[in-house]
Amino acid sequence: MKNFLVIVTMLFISNTCLLAQNTKVIKGRVVDSLGNALSGASIVVSGLKSGTQSNVDGNFSINLPDDNKARTLTVSYVGFTPVTVAVKGNNIVVQLKNVSDVAADEVVVIGYQSVRRKDVLASVASVSAKDLKDIPINSVAEALNGRLAGVTATTAEGSPDAQVTIRVRGGGSITQDNSPLYIIDGVQVENGLSNVVLQDIQTIDVLKDAAATAIYGARGANGVIVITTKTGKVGKLRVSYNAFVGVKNLPKTLEVLSPYEFIVYEYERTRGSNADSTSFARKYGTTWDTLANYKNVAPVNWQKEVLGQTGFTQSHNVSASGGTKKTTYNFSYTNNTDKAIVRQSTYQRNQLNIKAEHKLTSKLKIGISARYTNQQVLGAGTSDERGASFSRLRNSVKYRPYLTAGYEADEIDPNLVDLAVGNGLFLVNPIQLTNSEYRKKSIEAYNITANLSYNITKNLSFRSTFGIDNSHTVDRQFVDSIASFSITQGSAKPIVRLDTSNKNVFTNSNVLTFSIKNFKNKHDFDILLGQETYTLTADAVARQFRLFPNFTTPNTAFTNTGLGTSFAGFPIVNKYKSTQLSFFGRVNYAYKNKYLFAFNLRTDASSKFAENLRWGYFPSGSFAWRVSNEKFLKNSKFINDLKVRVGYGQVGNNRIDDYLFLTTFNTNPYYYGINGQIVNAFTSAGLVNEKLLWETTTNQNLGLDVAILKNRISLSLDVYHNTTKDLLLNVPIAGTYGNPFQLQNVGKTSNKGVEIQLNALVASGKNNFSWNANFNMSFNNNTVVAVGKNATTFPVNPSWSVTGQQDYLVKVGEPVGSMYGLVTDGFYTVDDFDYNTATRVYSLKTGKATAFDIAGAPQPGSIKFKDLNGDGKIVYANDATIIGNANAKFTGGLNQQFTYKQWDMSVFLNFSYGNDVYNANKIEFTNGYTQNSNLLTIMQNRWRTVDANGNVAQSVNGSNVVTGIAPDQLKALNANATIWQPIRSTAGSFVPHSWAIEDGSFLRVNNITLGYSLPIKTLTKLKISRLRLYATANNVAVLTSYSGYDPEVSVRRSPLTPGLDYSAYPKSRTFLFGINVNF
Repeated sequence: MKNFLVIVTMLFISNTCLLAQNTKVIKGRVVDSLGNALSGASIVVSGLKSGTQSNVDGNFSINLPDDNKARTLTVSYVGFTPVTVAVKGNNIVVQLKNVSDVAADEVVVIGYQSVRRKDVLASVASVSAKDLKDIPINSVAEALNGRLAGVTATTAEGSPDAQVTIRVRGGGSITQDNSPLYIIDGVQVENGLSNVVLQDIQTIDVLKDAAATAIYGARGANGVIVITTKTGKVGKLRVSYNAFVGVKNLPKTLEVLSPYEFIVYEYERTRGSNADSTSFARKYGTTWDTLANYKNVAPVNWQKEVLGQTGFTQSHNVSASGGTKKTTYNFSYTNNTDKAIVRQSTYQRNQLNIKAEHKLTSKLKIGISARYTNQQVLGAGTSDERGASFSRLRNSVKYRPYLTAGYEADEIDPNLVDLAVGNGLFLVNPIQLTNSEYRKKSIEAYNITANLSYNITKNLSFRSTFGIDNSHTVDRQFVDSIASFSITQGSAKPIVRLDTSNKNVFTNSNVLTFSIKNFKNKHDFDILLGQETYTLTADAVARQFRLFPNFTTPNTAFTNTGLGTSFAGFPIVNKYKSTQLSFFGRVNYAYKNKYLFAFNLRTDASSKFAENLRWGYFPSGSFAWRVSNEKFLKNSKFINDLKVRVGYGQVGNNRIDDYLFLTTFNTNPYYYGINGQIVNAFTSAGLVNEKLLWETTTNQNLGLDVAILKNRISLSLDVYHNTTKDLLLNVPIAGTYGNPFQLQNVGKTSNKGVEIQLNALVASGKNNFSWNANFNMSFNNNTVVAVGKNATTFPVNPSWSVTGQQDYLVKVGEPVGSMYGLVTDGFYTVDDFDYNTATRVYSLKTGKATAFDIAGAPQPGSIKFKDLNGDGKIVYANDATIIGNANAKFTGGLNQQFTYKQWDMSVFLNFSYGNDVYNANKIEFTNGYTQNSNLLTIMQNRWRTVDANGNVAQSVNGSNVVTGIAPDQLKALNANATIWQPIRSTAGSFVPHSWAIEDGSFLRVNNITLGYSLPIKTLTKLKISRLRLYATANNVAVLTSYSGYDPEVSVRRSPLTPGLDYSAYPKSRTFLFGINVNF
């Protein structure tokens, strides 16, 4: 018996050792999609009953037989989608997706409900948080620009709070607002892009055709941007911190004449008006013989002094989320600070966001989200809406390029003060001008959304959503006595303007949804019925004061407006209110998941129209054929998805002013009484039209969705035709009605286009390397079809020209955004003149057209325009024509994301081709009708009127008689001239002409980011889930032939005048360093 026990013991020990030798330990870590550790995750080995759980750091270890069999691990966690991974090597990292993350990837919000992405019947473009999570940008508009086919985001200029114009498929209205509708978490929000920060966004879905937007009826004509913010996720508290800091600089400046080139030009300008050399010497203290001394004078680059400061930007975002099976929550705080490149220009934004959901019962769920935003803008931009004479950029370019001895750049030069007032350009020391103006704009906004969802039965559910959108804006502006506006309007005394505005929006929607899925394995069916109310109230007050005592400080003036005198016609008070009642429905049906149908109908009643015309009806229908589910393709290994879509529908645009069908009155100042005192009187705002209707867009769309090679490559192709009718235009009427115009529904436009969206997983992780690429391209052709009965053109107010000349034109057969002006034809040469050798007088030859009223007396070297009507006179009304088109032939973008081990890199390019830019800067910055006004360097190659010895070769006297040296001598002097002489008699020569129209095509390297994430071993030691460091360069380079600061510019808000560049705030180049940390 004793021997038997010994034998059994030895066998047990030997088997134990054998087992120990035939097992191996596998280690790993379980994390969520953001790299946060998941504690308590279940890990089960396939084919075995063994398993384990992850510890508090997400780590696990498990023993497996060392038998060379292929094995897998199934990892699961509450609230996350289970994942099965193959056992390959050690240190396995398993990433689980939260159920809500999976849903976000697989569904699209199409209006009051979500559908599977592959079942979408409409044209929808999307961008998700994972596409942008590692790119440091503050603006939601930047997330849209160039990343989605058919969507353009144009920033008016480079200021931190610059107006952003979003267009979906071009926009159909001529005079009204073409902005899309913004929906945030199911609620209509005004100014949606400024009310949410990028870090809080889960998805952005852009609805582009009527099949998707008709459900929004009267507000869907310009597309709908649906923003869904992040929600909390089941699991422990997760905290993340994302921050970046960086510097900004001015990428380029406009080249201007050097001090020597400037003084030579001033000599030429002075002598060209028959002034003798002593007159020039009295003004500038020098003669021709000593002008060369200016070659040693240090130039002052006023653009860099005012616009080229080194800016600083920083952003900090802290978020916390988590939850249980019943309650989830998400909290975030974001601070953005931007010290811009322009002196005394700063922007700051703080935003607090809270979102929570709670299941009261298995059927009833409530949710609430609240956002508070505070923005402050300090310092004015480069341009001013008061007119061309008050531009900082203009001042920086035109001001004399050197300092008087003994004066610093920020000091007022008394030798130029009088000239600043009397030279017609009102030029002021650029630094002093910047210092003399103060602006503080404050914007406070809060958005509150509450919703209730109740599952009445398995197939029937109800959802009610309430939303409040409130904003309060205070804009304070102070202009000191030295500024041009004070000189011309305030008798060289300070001026103050105070603007306040309030806007409140309340919405409520109630939606009932009935759904049956996979009925008899063939049918999917759902019906949506809804009702919505929308109420907007707004008010605005503008006050303006002048004649404050000199040396009054801005704060004193703001709080003691009684120190000044109110401008005539102020205050201006406006109040608005509009309401809308809506009913809508949708029916979706799918047969065998191959044939899909959708029908929408919405009816809206709006207070913007007369009572008998308030109701509008907006239907749409769409059909899709999933070809890939047919028998002949179902088992294809190459084609994974193939779907053809067809859509048709109508949508409306009620983004028009209120009370247009009512007679309204304005207050205006008038002289009254024997003593001629000024009083405010009521006057009619215009001739009322009680028959105004909706602007309505009819959309036709044909689409194709393809996915191949195991969904590694996907393509969406859309062809569309949008026709917008009943456009609101001011129509000329008989003067006997008391007003020369009346607003009527008479216009019609057309937009035709093609959109391509291509996504590719080029490399999928082999050898630790992955490469994703996203490419899009859009073609849109806009045409004006009608502008009224028996009319072919529509008048457009001047966008820039100080002469009041029309510089844009709306014409039937042409696109909205057609630039208008004279056609530049080089310059006059001596061959265009007869020369009298006795009197040395040049006279324009018979048959040569003259532009006397525009450019002064014609002379050799003066600008020349084409005489299109052939009457021998250049008259703007008779000879102006369409000279440019602001619309691009195509636009697009390419985004590429790379990863290699712990490194990641992204490169984003966007481009535009075929669009023109109206560079109005060139017209003024090459005109020298007044003294001490610098010019662009291009004028160095001008036609010369003074020879190499300082002798006058050509001049014009006060009687407009042109005299000069013999033609052969004058021709030889200007053999190398490539541009006209800049000396013209008046500012009237600031006339729009084709030389200022430039090709605005560009390819921009928009963003390059390089990041490094710490490895898991290091993170485990640090007790954090993720730590990523990165460096980013924004606005890296622009390949373009455009001569201005930046071709992506449009400084006017009107849809009639896109692509105008005049004194735009330059866009900066930014270099950032940042960190992402998850705890």
